[in-house]
Amino acid sequence: MDDYFTERQLKLIRDKLNAEKIKLWLAPYTSESGEKGDVPKELIDRYAKDLGLADTEVVELLESLRQRALQKLAERDKFQKEGIATLKMIVTGCQTEEGLRKQAYTTEIQLSSDGSELRKKVAQKSSVPIDQIKLITCGRVIKDNASLQEQNVKNGSKVMAVRLSVAEAEAHRQQKQASNVARTREAAELLTSKIDSEEDDFDIQIADQSGKPLQLPLEEKKALTLAMTLHEKGRASLKNKEVSQALLLFLEADTEFSKCKAELLNAVDNYAVLCLDIVWCYLCLKNVDQLPDAEWRLEQSEKCFLRSYGANNERLTAVKGGTGSEQAQALFMRLHLLQGVMAFHQHRVKVAAELLNQAEKELKSLQVDENLITEVMTFGFKEKESRLALRACKGDVQQAVDHIINRRKEKKDMNMKLNQERKERMRAKKFGKTASGEWLNMQNMDMLVGMGFGTGAAAEALKQGNNDVNMALEILQTHPELFEITDPEDEWEDVDVTDDMLAQLTALGFELEMGRRSLLKHKGDVEKAVDDLIRSGGFIAPKASKPGPSRNRENPQEKKEMEALDNLMSDISRDEEDYLDLTLKEESEILCEYKTMLASLDVS
Repeated sequence: MDDYFTERQLKLIRDKLNAEKIKLWLAPYTSESGEKGDVPKELIDRYAKDLGLADTEVVELLESLRQRALQKLAERDKFQKEGIATLKMIVTGCQTEEGLRKQAYTTEIQLSSDGSELRKKVAQKSSVPIDQIKLITCGRVIKDNASLQEQNVKNGSKVMAVRLSVAEAEAHRQQKQASNVARTREAAELLTSKIDSEEDDFDIQIADQSGKPLQLPLEEKKALTLAMTLHEKGRASLKNKEVSQALLLFLEADTEFSKCKAELLNAVDNYAVLCLDIVWCYLCLKNVDQLPDAEWRLEQSEKCFLRSYGANNERLTAVKGGTGSEQAQALFMRLHLLQGVMAFHQHRVKVAAELLNQAEKELKSLQVDENLITEVMTFGFKEKESRLALRACKGDVQQAVDHIINRRKEKKDMNMKLNQERKERMRAKKFGKTASGEWLNMQNMDMLVGMGFGTGAAAEALKQGNNDVNMALEILQTHPELFEITDPEDEWEDVDVTDDMLAQLTALGFELEMGRRSLLKHKGDVEKAVDDLIRSGGFIAPKASKPGPSRNRENPQEKKEMEALDNLMSDISRDEEDYLDLTLKEESEILCEYKTMLASLDVS
């Protein structure tokens, strides 16, 4: 806190010097040799009176500012003459007697050097193995194989060095953490490559906040899928208190989000939430005061939330029908908390006080009595849904119970609809694509089958006709050879063959197994099953097993890919409300910490 008081006093004096256009590096404040010059006593007395400081304190502060100014001039001169840049380094996770602290210092380097050279310098200075260090500037991870200049590093830039792990007892985890991010990205890229593939195992859908799937062009869908996957993996790491790894995954996600069109990012709040998560990591790593990137990200989050929810959640209320404002409240609460912390470190104490008071008000409205949570749980509900329901219903237990029942029904209905749509997409993949490259339209296909055409003939006609029903009918009329195409045997799946259906066929003299096969083949249509049995003389060939990527995992490469994807998805939550289930413990602790520090300041 002593450092904060000093920096605040320096800021107040700097503001007065700037207002009076006083330059401490010039005479009479600095001699020609660069030594300390003379400071008018009138100025010292006036500043001491205005700021409530002793004369000696003002003198010391003025000298500190003079030395800093001379240092900046020297660094700028050296860069202009020799091309050597001075970077301000902040190393997180340094172990001291007082616990984890950050280490700040300056280092000199040519901007033509690549990222690996800077990492080596940091490793040597901090005595940390180089493979345990990641460098971040302006919200981007510095790459090893590109020059600092290419990565927008400039003279005077602030660079944060993230140490992936610090506890000696966890030394074996350090190398694992360093490679986890790379492996996660590889697996996420593999996942996106499966989009629009013919493999049955992969059906990736992106939905809006109401759960409705978004219809996106293929390339945008891939970019957004990769970004969201990396973001979710970062959240999983953050839940496990692996803050450094979470930050690196978040920054990887940020890189992918930047490849998406602005209109797409404006339509969803994912990027705004990501920005909040990145700044939260900065705060956890004690660097929220060091990176201008944090301020920019909070501005982006605020703009998006206001656009998505409205200043008073009116847009969310219109969509949710009177409930759901707690979703926006949780996001706005964390936004205002982080903005308050940022303002505090910028010495804008009045603004900080206003923002922290606003965050406190929002936090209190989100807090739920633990006894009420227990009471709702006695109805058989889970802790998370009980907490969220009580927040939504302002602590009313009966309304919370009704809310959960309604939410469960909504989710069930939505899942049933999504499963049906997924089933249709899976069916389409079994038939392949049209001549124009689109998946077969199953509604048009069912329409043709309902007219009496076989699935094989209908599928081929629609492929040639690019999903146009009229064109497909014309093709079927002019190409009778299509009727000889065998119906795809995969269509035998997911048919409920009842005892009554089988009884009707066996009563006509057909064998039980042949009847079952025919019913499967014709999706339970008894009349078509009978016709097929008559035409085939009572014999229906068994459904052949179809080898392929979704059914045959003997290929070592495919097995390796599936293991990577399984690991990728293992800790990603399937619940779209998971990020809203905040216990608020950490937020409460940070709020209390900064309000206590604010109370110790003379805001006037």
